[in-house]
Amino acid sequence: MKCLFLCRRLAGYFYDCIQVLADADPELEILIVAYPRADNAPFQFANHPRIQIIGRQDKGESELQAFLKTQRPNYIYVAGWADKLYNQICKHFKGTVPVTMGMDNQWKALWRQYLLAYVLRFKIHAMCDRIWVPGMYQYEYARRLGFAREAIDTGLYATDPEKFIELDRSSQQSGEKCLLFIGNMWADKGVVELIEAFKAVQSEHPDWRLLLIGGGPLIETYRGAIDSVEVLGFVQPDELPTVMARASAFCLPSYHDAWAVVIHEAASMGLPIIATDVCGAVSAFVHEGYNGFRCKPRDQESLKHALLQLMELPDGDRDEYGRRSRSLSFQFTPALWAARVLTRLRAES
Repeated sequence: MKCLFLCRRLAGYFYDCIQVLADADPELEILIVAYPRADNAPFQFANHPRIQIIGRQDKGESELQAFLKTQRPNYIYVAGWADKLYNQICKHFKGTVPVTMGMDNQWKALWRQYLLAYVLRFKIHAMCDRIWVPGMYQYEYARRLGFAREAIDTGLYATDPEKFIELDRSSQQSGEKCLLFIGNMWADKGVVELIEAFKAVQSEHPDWRLLLIGGGPLIETYRGAIDSVEVLGFVQPDELPTVMARASAFCLPSYHDAWAVVIHEAASMGLPIIATDVCGAVSAFVHEGYNGFRCKPRDQESLKHALLQLMELPDGDRDEYGRRSRSLSFQFTPALWAARVLTRLRAES
């Protein structure tokens, strides 16, 4: 059997899920077509004997289309509807093999979304028979696109909680507490607001430090500029759990984030979480006053209030928030992700 994954940029967590899928069936071969890696997130992927990755740009349009039509896949996954060549491949195979579209667009009830949903449903149903979304914020969009409940799967993005086992947190043992940010170092990730809000509360909580991880243009702006703020830059996924072990809590104040798998990773690590309510993953992994706090995007005062709520928690309560995060992290896993694909494969075989 063969699976074909037509991807945009391939992220480490998505490749991890594909590896679990390959390991679950020794007769399964997997072909991935993916866009070039982003400069600010240069993921490195481990070789697997039954997984082949080819670049979307490695062949011309006609050559790639002809090549993919010769592959005879038993299952196709396509990321969205924006790539015309991908769409053509899906239309070519639809009706003979199961075709699932992945979508992470959030439904926001905007007038253009109502119009787009009406126009797109005909195009999308001509190329796929199921849709796979990360969670609740995307589920409504899938329904608006005309998919029946039984044709919608959730859990499109997943990380493995077992990779983020509880590690020795030496910084906490020394009395110092660490607030962790992981994401692209761009303004729309709320980095500026986070640093300013952190500076505003630090006089009340001088035992806290801020650790920023991620690639992007703001790295050089803040690296070495503030004593209580450390900037590491991009970290490969395999190294992430060790770095995250330094953290006492996690914060992601994005202006917008379709999902943000890093919130799932923070929950897997057993960290209390602060995140803006526009991040899709908060619907699954951040429950106000249970394991973290939500704040408004682009709102430094809202973020400052959330930071104070977190920092003023007694150590025992903050530890309990972390344990609750850890328990929530098992909702979506690579094993469950792989099981969805195998179920589809075996149902059609």
